[in-house]
Amino acid sequence: MRLLAIFTLLLALVPLQSWGHAWLKIKIATTEYAPYTSSEMEHNGYINHIISQAFLETGVVVEFVSMPWDEAVEATLNGEFDALSYGNFVRARGEKFWHSDPITAESLVFYVNSKSDIASWSSFDELKDKKMGVTEGYLYNNELAAYIENTPSVTTYATDKENLEALVSGEIDLFPIDDLTGWYLLQRDFTNEQRQAVMTIDPFISTVTTHLLVAKGRNDDRLLIELFNKGLEELTLEGKLTRFKRLLKDGFYQDPKKPVNFDRR
Repeated sequence: MRLLAIFTLLLALVPLQSWGHAWLKIKIATTEYAPYTSSEMEHNGYINHIISQAFLETGVVVEFVSMPWDEAVEATLNGEFDALSYGNFVRARGEKFWHSDPITAESLVFYVNSKSDIASWSSFDELKDKKMGVTEGYLYNNELAAYIENTPSVTTYATDKENLEALVSGEIDLFPIDDLTGWYLLQRDFTNEQRQAVMTIDPFISTVTTHLLVAKGRNDDRLLIELFNKGLEELTLEGKLTRFKRLLKDGFYQDPKKPVNFDRR
């Protein structure tokens, strides 16, 4: 706590431009979840670019190591990595991880098969007779998680792509995913005919915020969160978060082997 207090005071008093060189290097576990995070994309993806730049604002250099989600969570909790990139805000996760300030915010939506009779929804009770697909290991918000746990018609698939394939083929009727990821995967991995087979419905389920995750209980856990939040605040004040979002929409981060037209008009 004393170390945290000292560095928090320094960050408050010393202009960030005075950091002449990096004074700390950290390792962050990450996953392959394009376009947010991917070792095959520029700067390891959109979210990881923000994370590395936020830390750099406070003189911290980041090394990303990519691995499957479950392994990344376990390795971070075991102290093999300083942080995990990234996680949506889930209240239950707060028992083991600190959530940073929000990095981005996206809409969690239902994609449905275009031939289904689902044009909109207002409560989960309306969906009980529909076949829903979910992704293994994904933590949804409390209300949706409770519905999934208590509904026999829910089917679990290994990946978001497999859920979308099941949706296109009609094996399931609907699938919850954040709007940007769903759109990106459809553009990258599906034909135009397949894309026509699915659509989103209103209203969106919830707003999903993304966060850097730091395991609780390590000596410098709060320090890392404070450093990152300070850097993120600086990026916001400098207008760089808006710039990074524009780079995402312009296709800057994408895998050159699987280009996507990001113009969603």
